[in-house]
Amino acid sequence: MLGKLASECLEAAVTTRDAPAARDVLAELEGKLFATVPETAAVLRSDPRSVRRSIAAGDIPSTPVGPRRLVPVAWLRKAAGLETSGAGH
Repeated sequence: MLGKLASECLEAAVTTRDAPAARDVLAELEGKLFATVPETAAVLRSDPRSVRRSIAAGDIPSTPVGPRRLVPVAWLRKAAGLETSGAGH
């Protein structure tokens, strides 16, 4: 089950997923496996601090890379209501 912050992010993503900024970021992520917190926030139309809180709460999956947390692009596309592209589909 998603936490409150992730639910709010997903609601915002669903209602604004066609916003130009989100589309631009998703286009830049094509072929990449992970997104940074700022990229994730742009796609979800949320504040990076909210994304970090959702990651800390376990509501958004992430992988630690040094001091940074990276979000799987496949999860991000799904959360934004878009199909994942790539092999196996």
